[in-house]
Amino acid sequence: MKNKYLTDLATKNRLRHIPVGLLCILFSSVTVQVWLEDSPFDEDPVIWLLAHLTVLAVSLMPLWRIALWRLRQHSAKVIAGKLAKRREHSIPLEKLSGLLGVPRAGAKIAKLKRLGFLQRVEIENGELVLDNPLPQAAPVRQEARSDDVILEIRRLNDEIDDAAVSERIDRIEDVTASILRTLRERPDRAAEARRFMDYYLPTTLKLLESYRLMEDQSYQGENIRAARRSIEHVLDKLVAAAQKQQDKLFGSEALDVEAEIDVLEKMMASDGLIAGKDLRQTTSNG
Repeated sequence: MKNKYLTDLATKNRLRHIPVGLLCILFSSVTVQVWLEDSPFDEDPVIWLLAHLTVLAVSLMPLWRIALWRLRQHSAKVIAGKLAKRREHSIPLEKLSGLLGVPRAGAKIAKLKRLGFLQRVEIENGELVLDNPLPQAAPVRQEARSDDVILEIRRLNDEIDDAAVSERIDRIEDVTASILRTLRERPDRAAEARRFMDYYLPTTLKLLESYRLMEDQSYQGENIRAARRSIEHVLDKLVAAAQKQQDKLFGSEALDVEAEIDVLEKMMASDGLIAGKDLRQTTSNG
């Protein structure tokens, strides 16, 4: 299980860059050797030494960076492992090194976080705050999503010429708008329409887009005609499904209304405000 304080950067493996570093050393050495052989200073030991040291330093740069990367990865993993065992929400910086057993722990954690190796930690007011939540993307407003869906249905309807299909799309748009309006007003019912929102509605839009594309073709071959007939046939079922979904959203509402009316009538009867014979016959009493 990944430590929550480690980022993806702290778990990547860059050993694959070692062969590249070795090749850099090899090619640089060969290049310098060729240059020295043709150089008028090939007999000057100072130039020979400086040239080789320069090439060696440049060639070792990739390996040095890899080694530094691995050192920081190791340090981040050690610190993250120790932080994961802590149960405090915050630790004073003056006690941090002693508690973690890491010299200059505060400075190291700050640097590793800045370099992208650690997350969910923050240094504030002289303390290390643990288990900070990761930044979350701003949620998409339901109203914006609803408007986009209705606009897309309307756009496709405007671009489809078939009058019978357009009439069915009009009905789908009306019922869908009613469902979305209900979900905006009663967000607690979102679970009841999740499949409609996440599958049926997007699939309907895809089918309408396909129909629009096929309708625009100048040659209406058998495959196109068959696909269009299939979509036209299923649109009737989609209208019925949308209407059924709309009705289901008010299933619990209808039960609540029945229960409220039943209690209200019984209370009025008990207070002598209506006669007992005026009480509605419930389905249970037949």
